[in-house]
Amino acid sequence: MKAFVIDDEELACKQLKKMLQETGAFQSIYSFTDPEQAIDEAAKQKPDVVFLDIEMPEINGIELAEALQADDEKIQVVFTTAYDEFAIKAFELNAIDYLLKPMLKPRLEKAVDRLLKNLQTIKPDEQTKVEQYGIECFDSLKFYKIENGVKTYIPVKWRTSRARELYAYLLKEHDRFVSKETLIDLLWPGVDTAKGTTQLYTTIYQIRKLMEKLPINHHIIKNDIGYSLTLTGIAIDVEQWEEELVQLPKLERSSYKKYIQLFKTYKNHYFEEYGYLWAEPERVRLSQIWLEHAYQLIEFLIQQSNKAEAMDICQQIARIEPDDERTMKTIIKLYNEMGNVDGAIRMYERYKESKDAMN
Repeated sequence: MKAFVIDDEELACKQLKKMLQETGAFQSIYSFTDPEQAIDEAAKQKPDVVFLDIEMPEINGIELAEALQADDEKIQVVFTTAYDEFAIKAFELNAIDYLLKPMLKPRLEKAVDRLLKNLQTIKPDEQTKVEQYGIECFDSLKFYKIENGVKTYIPVKWRTSRARELYAYLLKEHDRFVSKETLIDLLWPGVDTAKGTTQLYTTIYQIRKLMEKLPINHHIIKNDIGYSLTLTGIAIDVEQWEEELVQLPKLERSSYKKYIQLFKTYKNHYFEEYGYLWAEPERVRLSQIWLEHAYQLIEFLIQQSNKAEAMDICQQIARIEPDDERTMKTIIKLYNEMGNVDGAIRMYERYKESKDAMN
């Protein structure tokens, strides 16, 4: 399940989010202290359930629930409040449950069980209608569709590599306007303004024609400043990956498989296939986050005496980052501890060659 927690008190948001994570019933949990932001994100993320505080200063929870259910009638609502006087009104809105603060763990677990049972009663023909579209940026630019749990890639034939690069840059800056001057300097450096403007208009036209053929809700908007790529309900792998990293529970035996799953989601560096210079800062930033995540996982696996899985993580790092010094040292250590002297020697020779090349 995907859940939203909405409460104007940040501490209350964090506490409930932590309790929900501990149930293990949720794939992702997003928390909001701003009701308007929650409404906007609900239209994009399509949560299965919202845990909603009733007493909020700008808009009360009952009004917010009405707005959310008006946009998506399948959203399940669980109200949270310190008072029970709102219960009757709450259940008039088809609320699944009503939790009094401070929440007790057994009572919350009971509400989660009710949510799960309610989701299972959704008619099969309603479930088959669910489609999700997304964009991948790890390694290369790809579009995909998920229908009935099956992921298929959407073939795209770019008119020019410049059109693909312009789309990729606007995707990086999505929902923000980028000036025409910035785009021209980025993609056609050294070209005079008149020619650069013509090239930009032509490339934008090519992208728009391609976008018309794709079943994805994205548009290029123009204003006096420049252009903006707007997206609605589209998952972007790098953004989704970072969000899920932030939401990970504490690393322990019950959760480490989720850590491994997110490690493997990182297929390659950000737009690695194209080598875009403008993408380098983001490429470095994301790779550092990924490596730190991997090192944390390796150290945990070694502490758990799970050297085989630790070695597997190291080898996957080496495939993407073959010259990473810390990984090579760890592989040498693991090979020695596992009795693979030949493997340790081979890795040491690679390590030495890499050090010599850097010097």
